[in-house]
Amino acid sequence: MATIKTSGDLLSAISSELADNNAGLISASDVRHNMEDTVASISLIVASGDTNLVFPFTKDVKAKVQGGSGGTFIAESGLIFPNAPTNGGVRQVEPFLGVGNLSHNDLADLDSGDEHTQYTPINGSRKMTGSLGLGSSWIGASGSSAGNNFGMKFVRDGDRENILTSGRFVFPDNSRISSGRGVAKAWINFDASGVAAVPVVRSAYNITKLEDLGTGKFRVTFASGIIGDDSFVAVCNSNATSASGSMEDFDVNTVGIVARSGVDPNKTATFAIRNDAGQYIDAEINELVVFSNGPSVTTDSVTVS
Repeated sequence: MATIKTSGDLLSAISSELADNNAGLISASDVRHNMEDTVASISLIVASGDTNLVFPFTKDVKAKVQGGSGGTFIAESGLIFPNAPTNGGVRQVEPFLGVGNLSHNDLADLDSGDEHTQYTPINGSRKMTGSLGLGSSWIGASGSSAGNNFGMKFVRDGDRENILTSGRFVFPDNSRISSGRGVAKAWINFDASGVAAVPVVRSAYNITKLEDLGTGKFRVTFASGIIGDDSFVAVCNSNATSASGSMEDFDVNTVGIVARSGVDPNKTATFAIRNDAGQYIDAEINELVVFSNGPSVTTDSVTVS
């Protein structure tokens, strides 16, 4: 009966029982017993750990399926990769579940450092380092169904970036803006009472030029792309005097914008101030506010009866 032996015991038995001479001292039984012991001991020798230092594998090891079964490496105690770039030599006792079965929350160091520079941290710890292109996608509140065109988005129009919204802008005090058409498109506040009748602009918006056409008469030029046609609405005011120290410093007057001319970007309107005596006045306080649909905005349909 074969005896399972270590590699050392096998070598000793072969050396003692299989003499290296021709004296006829070797029997068939000696050869057979040593061969049987060798075959029986192969598994022990391979599994003993001698392959780690004494007899290491020098080529790839393949576990082949034979007869439809088997061919599996079973590592009950784990695996060790001594040449791993990190944690080399550390025994791994948990199986790799495959890329498709990795859980994001099981990964280490998810809450440390700033490893993903292609993203913007939600805690605001790092500002954006480049432009963020959203294409034609909508930005909506959490819970909005994808594809319903809810929220807001950016649309390129030549060298301009238009901001579109599917609803209205609501502010903390619950005030709302459903359309930009209700917002003043241009305004100006100026003083015309100075020496040599040179007007002084105090504040202005979307007005590129103010011309003095004579006593109490002025012309404003609007910025490009602001005024659609000559049907804009103008609100005017003047104190018709050169004083402005108290609430009584004003004269009864008429302010009007009548002449409207030019085409974009030279759209203009005249501004005239006349007191109750019919005299044109270079007043200290003059104000003009303009509302307009804009060049490409259509007006509301109004029922007239």
